Amino acid sequence: MYEGEKKVTVVKLGEFKLNETSVLVINKTDYSGEDRIDFRVWVNSMKYKGPTKQGFTLSLDKMQDFMDFVAKLKEKAGIEPKKAEPEPVKKKKTKKRE
Repeated sequence: MYEGEKKVTVVKLGEFKLNETSVLVINKTDYSGEDRIDFRVWVNSMKYKGPTKQGFTLSLDKMQDFMDFVAKLKEKAGIEPKKAEPEPVKKKKTKKRE
């Protein structure tokens, strides 16, 4: 590492397919000791494979504000939350009597 160079640690949190060639990748990064969440469009096309300039980064202290903002957007747009599907009931194994 060179003098003045900043160390970046990246942990992939998830991805969301946007179309056939683009994916929104969400990473947690540690940039010079500050944790951030990076939302970045990545492409996989014949011309280019990798991250693009499309995206944004939030410090962790802004994440809850962002999540609240998204919840308000969903409400304004009339998007209902998905209902959780009940988990299947597991049958208990019983011993056979001989």
